[in-house]
Amino acid sequence: MNLPTIGHLALAAAVVLSVTGAHAQSPSDAERQLMVENLVQADANSDGVLTRQEFETLINLNAADNLGRAAMIVRTGSYGRAFGRIDANGDGVATQSEMQALMQQQG
Repeated sequence: MNLPTIGHLALAAAVVLSVTGAHAQSPSDAERQLMVENLVQADANSDGVLTRQEFETLINLNAADNLGRAAMIVRTGSYGRAFGRIDANGDGVATQSEMQALMQQQG
């Protein structure tokens, strides 16, 4: 397994916010650690950004671990909507800067 980068940590934090909602209970340290591990696993090419396919993998992994609202996204098939909240410029990848912007909007 690859070690998490700063990009992975920022992505994980923003994905948590984007898929849990602004008023959801904050994840525990153990849940955050699982999310980072899932993110590292989902980021197939270890570039610190998520493609739509990598995002779907992340959501599936998080759903299997009962993290955030990932199971709801899987159940409703709303991967595109959730990914769209992160991929602000619509270029098909979720970058660290898009994550940080999302965190600031919701913070």
